Amino acid sequence: MEDILYRIWLVMGIILVIGEFLLPGLVVIFVGMGSLTVALAMHFGAISGLPSQLTTFFISSLVYLFTLRLLVLRFVPSDSVKENICEDEEVIGQEAVVIETISSDGFGRIQHSGSSWQAKSLGSVEILKDENVKIIGRENITWIVEKL
Repeated sequence: MEDILYRIWLVMGIILVIGEFLLPGLVVIFVGMGSLTVALAMHFGAISGLPSQLTTFFISSLVYLFTLRLLVLRFVPSDSVKENICEDEEVIGQEAVVIETISSDGFGRIQHSGSSWQAKSLGSVEILKDENVKIIGRENITWIVEKL
């Protein structure tokens, strides 16, 4: 029985390590290494019995996953690129047209990028309909504008 379990752990480990190439994510290989660790420990007679095999498998897989995975991710560059997706940077500094007068103490609306947006003026300046403004910031969903 021990010989059959040894072969199962060994074959499962090899399949999982090779499976990492088919399912990249840097997880399957460390589970496979846990299986190979159990097979190696059984080969040298360090463990026997299913409970100790499962315990060794879970502990070694977790140790490999949380230590080696972090090391590999730190030193191997990733193909993914993190881009700045802040739309505000693209909009701030652009011009817009006032489509509803922006009162000095309240809000109005501007037309920008084919949409209507709530806006308020910087300071206490009233901006009339059809005037051009420059977008200088944003508070939640309200654009902050100044008169050109």
